[in-house]
This record gives sequence, structure tokens and C-alpha cells, in this order.
Amino acid sequence: MKKIDYIYKNFDINAFCKNLKESVKNNQYEDGGNFLTNIVLASIRDLSEIKKEINYYQFTKKKPNNKFSKFVKKFKNDYSDEDVKKYFFEKNNILNLNTEDDDFDDLVDLLQDQINTGEFFRYFKKFFKITSYIQLTYKDTDSVFEDIICLYVPLNKKYYLFFYGFEKNGNDSSGTIKIFNNEPKYDEIYKIIKLSSVFRYSDIFKKSTRIFKRYTHFKHNKKLYSEGYKLEHKTNPHFLNEEDYFNYHNTKGDYSIASSFALSNPEKYFHRYFKSRKNVSSYLSLSSGKIKEKIGSNRFFNFVMSDKLNYRSNIKFIEKIIYSYDDLEGFLEYVPKNIQESKSLKEEIRILRLFRSNDKRFIIKVFRTNKDKLDDLIKSYMPSTIFNDPYLMNELINLDINCTADIGKKLKRNKNFMSKVKKLLDNK
Repeated sequence: MKKIDYIYKNFDINAFCKNLKESVKNNQYEDGGNFLTNIVLASIRDLSEIKKEINYYQFTKKKPNNKFSKFVKKFKNDYSDEDVKKYFFEKNNILNLNTEDDDFDDLVDLLQDQINTGEFFRYFKKFFKITSYIQLTYKDTDSVFEDIICLYVPLNKKYYLFFYGFEKNGNDSSGTIKIFNNEPKYDEIYKIIKLSSVFRYSDIFKKSTRIFKRYTHFKHNKKLYSEGYKLEHKTNPHFLNEEDYFNYHNTKGDYSIASSFALSNPEKYFHRYFKSRKNVSSYLSLSSGKIKEKIGSNRFFNFVMSDKLNYRSNIKFIEKIIYSYDDLEGFLEYVPKNIQESKSLKEEIRILRLFRSNDKRFIIKVFRTNKDKLDDLIKSYMPSTIFNDPYLMNELINLDINCTADIGKKLKRNKNFMSKVKKLLDNK
């Protein structure tokens, strides 16, 4: 089924009314011209997309406190499509995930035009009625016009005055001008338009404007929107067990999901996912960022460095991953003594230990002695604890102003420290 046809077939008026109330309450103006389009897209039922997300929380052991994790906790693996609809569609007004694929812009362009010209609302005559359709044009410029729709939504018992501002340079906008309990007369709308602050070209508007009481919708240029009309709706596969879920993503090359199985349950999935030592080291090296936790609590690390595998005795493997860990001593407990004493590793371990000293004065002495090598030392040798220490970071920044880029997240929340950094930057 084409995506545009799927939207019309699965549009949920009840969800739309809820989303409309929420949107006009929190955001009555939006740059980009997608105000109504975004509300419509959030009101399209997509059962397969919701079930795909449920599978993610079922089988990847992710446990954030959100609606999907709560659903999994409540239903486990025993749920029906009706359970999904009642919980997400009806109770929580979650109809889809609004995921954007490579063709998303083409779909939005097509749908936005159908919405802003009123064609979408005319299709659903039972749910909507356009009581006024006005277009503002300007004598002083042909690059700008404003479409204004007064839309009656019976379920909300409200009349909404929406606008869509178009500019040839793409600087579009849209939103709500006003909401009425009773149908506004044309003269009332005209007066509101004259006094409204939402129109960016009000100064031009006050000088000269042509207003059309009705703006009949036009037939879409099929060639202009051909890419949008071609798009097919994709139905996501749903899985009943962990094995099938892992195999599918591992085979399809969705490594972000497949890897989570190997990392959280290496005893079962390690050999099915990792194909080489290089793959393993990339997950344990600096490419993954500094690992702050104690080594003993890292299940994957413990499995990789166990006697079941021969990684711990491979010097090149150890050389690749040793720089990733704050817990150097915990790391070294897994590395055989003969590997630690090798020519290539012995000196590296000595340097790594220098920056894990409790003597901050000594660490600063090392900073100053190696001022010309700070960048390399930061990347490879320093533990993350240094970047959250105001005393040590202050010295680093004074030695090299570029070190401000390495300030740790925790230290960034220190207002006193950051104010000093700002003053230092302002004086540079």
C-alpha cells in the first residue's frame, strides 16, 4: 500500500482531536509550515510500528521508565493486538513512533500540501468542515502569500482559525490564530487578520492586500509530487521469541540491536555475533569512550578475558583496549604478568599509572613536564576522573586553552568553575 493511502486509511479522528488540543495549548506557531501536518502524522495508527518497539523492550533488556517498558512489564510475552490497541492507541494516545526514513521529506511535502489546501479535511467530511478559506496576497511582492482556513471540528466543538505562510525562499510558517466556540463571521475573521501579530508581513498587508472569501482547492500536480506518491508503506515484522528476534537483526545487519545481545548475554550470543578479534577490540577500545565502571561489574569484559577465550594472552589485543579503562589496576588483574612485563606494554602501564596517582601536585608536575604532548596524553592516558576535577582541569586549561573542550559533564555543572572558564575565554 502507498504511504499516502495508508495515512488516509488509518487516520484516527479521536487521536487527532486530542493532539490538536495539546498542540494549540503548548505551541501555536511553528516555523517550517508543518503545524497541522505534524498533528495529522501523530494521529495515524501503525500497529506494526508499535509492536516493533514492544519487541525492542521485550528482548533487549532495556528498562527505561516509559510506556513501552511498562507494557512489557505488565504483559510479558503474552499480549494480543487488542491489548496493544487498548493500551497505546486508546489509553495513552500513542499511535506510531513518527520515525523518519530517507523518504520522509517527500511524504511530508505531499501531505502538507493536501492539508494546507484543505483537501485532506474535505476528504473526511464527517469529521471536519471548512467554513472559510482565505488567501492573502501582496502587491509589493509575489514571493509571499498566506493561506487561512477556519476549520470546524465537531468532536472538539471548536472552530479553529489556522494559517500557513509561504515564501519562495522556503521560510514557511504555520499555526493557530484563534479558537472560537461559535462560527465566526467573515467580517470578524477579517478584523482578526488585520490585527493579528502572526503575519510577518503585516506592514505590507496594511498597505495593500487582496482577500479572497473562498479559495477553492486545486488539483495536485502529480509530477511535482511524484516521489511522494510512489512511496510504499512498510509493515514491520513482529517476533514471539528472543531467538527469532536476534537472528533477524543479526542477519539483516542491524548491529545496534544484535550487538546488545552479545554484550548483555555473551555466553549465549558472543560467537554468533562477533566474527573476529578486531570486532571484539572495537567494543572494548577508546572508540566506545572511557569505561568508568569497575572492571568486575562488566559482564562482557569478564567473559572476553576469561579462560574460555584466549584474548587476555594476546599482546596486540591488550595494547588496543588498555587505554579505555579508568580502573587500570582492576584491568591488569586479568592480564598475565608476562604480558604486562613485555617491552611494548611495560612503559605504557607506567605512564597510565602516573595519571591515576592520588598526589595531584605530582600529576600537575607531569602536565607541566609534558606540556607539548597534552593532546596525546588526554586522548590515551588520562582517566575520566581528571576531567571532572576542578583543580586539575584548571591547570590543564591554563597550560592549553583548547583543553576546555575536555571538561567533564559533572564539572560543567559547577557554576563557579565554569564562570572562571568563561572569563578566561573572554580574555583570550
